[in-house]
Amino acid sequence: MKTDCEKKEPAYRTKLKSERADEIYVNILKSLTRGKRYRDPDFTARRLAQELGVTPRSISAAVAQRTGDNYNALVNSYRLRDACRMLRSPRYAHLSVEEIGLLSGFSSRQAFYIAFHRVHDLTPRAYRLQG
Repeated sequence: MKTDCEKKEPAYRTKLKSERADEIYVNILKSLTRGKRYRDPDFTARRLAQELGVTPRSISAAVAQRTGDNYNALVNSYRLRDACRMLRSPRYAHLSVEEIGLLSGFSSRQAFYIAFHRVHDLTPRAYRLQG
């Protein structure tokens, strides 16, 4: 059995040259943040790849090379940033935690809670109450 140190990078990640990965990554960030498109739960890596004229694997490779994570984690980081702001803001106090998750771009309450807990090690409700 291979240890983490012995695992090889998937070929598609290493075939993408660094300069090209940088270019694609910058375009990914521009596309995601334009009009807060990351809030659209249907804005998938496949859809983004079509828009940018690259393959979904290129999206995955560029994100992995630049962040060490995957496309969904990148998108969720933007969503969670927005959700945290809303959870702490008096402006959104009238909204439920679930509504804030949906407004942030999560497709369901469960997806929101799982992503939130993974990053913050507490529930969105507990985070709001700490405010």
